[in-house]
Amino acid sequence: MHLGINLVRDGSVPFFIAVSPANSRLNSSGRASNFNMCSGNFVVMVLLLSILSIVISQKLTNVVLSNTELPTDQHGNKIITGEADVLFHDGTYYFYFNDWGTCPGVDCCDSSAGCAGCCQTKPPHPLMPGCADPNNGSNPYGLYHQVVGYSTVDFSSWTYMGVVLPLSLRQPGQLMRPHTLYNAKTARYVMWYEDRPESGYSVAVSDAPQGPFRTIHKNIAMPGAGRIGDFDLFMDDDGVAYHVRTGFDVVKLDANFTGVDSHMSAIKAPENAEAPVMFKIADRYFVAVGRDCCYCLGGSNLMVMTATSLAGPWVYTGDIGSIPGHTFNAHSPDNYVTRAQSQKVFAVNVTTPGGPTGTGATPTTMHVWLGMQWNSGLATTPPGARHHDLTAWYALTPVPGANSNGTLQQLVHSDNLTFTIHSPGQ
Repeated sequence: MHLGINLVRDGSVPFFIAVSPANSRLNSSGRASNFNMCSGNFVVMVLLLSILSIVISQKLTNVVLSNTELPTDQHGNKIITGEADVLFHDGTYYFYFNDWGTCPGVDCCDSSAGCAGCCQTKPPHPLMPGCADPNNGSNPYGLYHQVVGYSTVDFSSWTYMGVVLPLSLRQPGQLMRPHTLYNAKTARYVMWYEDRPESGYSVAVSDAPQGPFRTIHKNIAMPGAGRIGDFDLFMDDDGVAYHVRTGFDVVKLDANFTGVDSHMSAIKAPENAEAPVMFKIADRYFVAVGRDCCYCLGGSNLMVMTATSLAGPWVYTGDIGSIPGHTFNAHSPDNYVTRAQSQKVFAVNVTTPGGPTGTGATPTTMHVWLGMQWNSGLATTPPGARHHDLTAWYALTPVPGANSNGTLQQLVHSDNLTFTIHSPGQ
């Protein structure tokens, strides 16, 4: 007795299901749809229908993430950007951005300190009228920041979730660098953020990814020699979470992700740096940092440290974000490949053409670096809003044969990042 179905859909992965009393298997096939039943055995028919019920058709979707324009949401509006974080949970990517308002950014390149200087309170060029106000100004160290959220399953359709951390539910001050994890034990979404002038970090929680997040802890002191400032959250394969901050110190979080468990290790960068991002490729841990950049036009470089354990030791493997052979000019925004500053590295399951029969697709994992091109709106006339600064997307790829020592390939400037994913079928 044998039951067979060949399924194929435009743009989807074809499947062949063959069922017999002694054999049940799922194979790739490129044939046209065909149903063949040689027996009416009811039990086998029920088995076949059960198998079909769990085979979810998925489309192969080509993704283009642009470094020159922003995605739009379900309302046709450009997404709001700012300091950024990405959380992947239950098949959905959640993006959280620190909304810095509608005033343009500040170009510090003509200041004495150059592009990376903090000239926002005394800029070399006049600000637009009303944009010196700390409640909606060009100075990123304002008092008005709120966190907004977006969701997407395919990077093509973006859903605006609204304000997820409003002013009313956070500590007063300068909100910086929101980062979010999902805690399976408590079934809560946990957001850490910096809220200056506090000397520690604040924590907010929510029962849903769209918030509202409410602050439950403030001024959490972190062990180690690192300073309050840019940081990242990282959850390992075993569900344990870690905090890494400028300085640089790796700190294990408690089981609820809302406090400190213990200090894991200290990391020494080759020069003064900030904006750490932590990620894992295979069995190796990475922390990438950039030169100090005061939300600067032109961004920063990407210096990579790596270890086989979060306890260290950490080894510097190189700068993959500076332009090879370029002579650095502190007053130029063109020193770095991405023209952006690090925000997050996240994994995406992508596909490559081929497969055993040549008709399927081979899955692999791409590690995507997300940066922010601060003050990029200044290139338009009139200048664009700070909360529509451009994003930057690049793939981080180990040097072939060298993953044992954690070397990543040099980044090369591109206007976009393209890849193919399986997205839910229509």
